[in-house]
Amino acid sequence: MSYKTLSAIAAALDLETEQMDVKTAFLYGNIDEEIYVAQPEGLSNGTKQVCWLNKALYRLKQSPRVWYNTLADYHWELGFEPLAADLSVFAKGHTFMAIYVDDLLLVGLSKPDIQAIKDCLNANFDMTDLGPCSYYLGMSVTWDRPKCTLRLGQRGYMEKVLQDFSMWESNPVDTPMARNDLVKAPEGYQAPEDL
Repeated sequence: MSYKTLSAIAAALDLETEQMDVKTAFLYGNIDEEIYVAQPEGLSNGTKQVCWLNKALYRLKQSPRVWYNTLADYHWELGFEPLAADLSVFAKGHTFMAIYVDDLLLVGLSKPDIQAIKDCLNANFDMTDLGPCSYYLGMSVTWDRPKCTLRLGQRGYMEKVLQDFSMWESNPVDTPMARNDLVKAPEGYQAPEDL
């Protein structure tokens, strides 16, 4: 949820907001414990030998944490510190970075500030620069900078669900309850706080 708060602050203060994606994020982290895996197909010499992992792999339960620690350590090197309220948001002065696995949301006062961070990240990780934030974590993001507002939408997600469940041709209907009806507790009902 912090990325929504960060986006709202960015809209209210007219801050620059950009996004990046880390390619193969989980493969960057070094494993600090002994983990053995079966030899990959094509590498096996017919013996029952196993491989000792040095790097994290996808599907390894430790990989998300190893990746977070790798990225957090690098953020410390850049002078960013995690917020006490949410360790997935890092701050350095008036520049913020929200992280959701491999999706990064960068918020700052100016494009040069954000570009400097992007350059540092690109120097250490294989990144995709997605430019100004327009689609983040499955939500469309529409900015109205003159009005200092933003709108989050999930139209793409809703269309995908309709398509996946063959409901694209269905007819929308109102719920059985009228919009202005008041919902009343049944007679004799006691709210938990009244008990």
